[in-house]
Amino acid sequence: MVVAGFARLVTQDRSPLDSFDFAGRSGEDWADDHAPLVDALRLVEIAFATIGMIILTTIVAGILLVQRRIRAAAFVVVVMVATSLTTGAMKTWLGRGRPDWQDSTDLLTSKSFPSGHASSSAAMAGILIILVWALVHRHVIRWTATILLLFVWVMVSLDRVLLGRHFPTDVIAGSLLGIAVMLIGFALFDPVSEKQPDPDRIPAETMSR
Repeated sequence: MVVAGFARLVTQDRSPLDSFDFAGRSGEDWADDHAPLVDALRLVEIAFATIGMIILTTIVAGILLVQRRIRAAAFVVVVMVATSLTTGAMKTWLGRGRPDWQDSTDLLTSKSFPSGHASSSAAMAGILIILVWALVHRHVIRWTATILLLFVWVMVSLDRVLLGRHFPTDVIAGSLLGIAVMLIGFALFDPVSEKQPDPDRIPAETMSR
């Protein structure tokens, strides 16, 4: 509902969020004055684009399958695919253009709202945080992984604004969308509780042994 609210506001003429969105121009101007930063931002852009996220999703699902965590692997794939499809559908439906001030290298002409980088990185971060807290017992590892994953998500989100690829509201809405899809998936499907044998169906002679 929050994402839908953002969508309605940003597609209006003279949106009340225009001043907030146009602040992204200042961020892109600042980044453009720091060449090493722009180079790093472009690497982040490529790493977390569609192909990069497909590779990451495959690796995570593959590791879980090797560990015989079939439900967890299915959860990862379904949530990431659902996030991608939902993001793409909203982009097509709303048709919001990219900022006029985006970085001149590899200009993007696809639609802008919501940010696919932000939605996919938020969904993946949420998935991994849930799995780490469910499957890892050492608190140090749990908290370290959580902080690292949140850092990556924020880094990807800032990347989109500093390169001028997205308005700030695109990134916020994308992040909220990714989190929402992940939470809906988690509410409908428990990724970590593998089914255990039903004692009532175990033959009596087996139990007597």
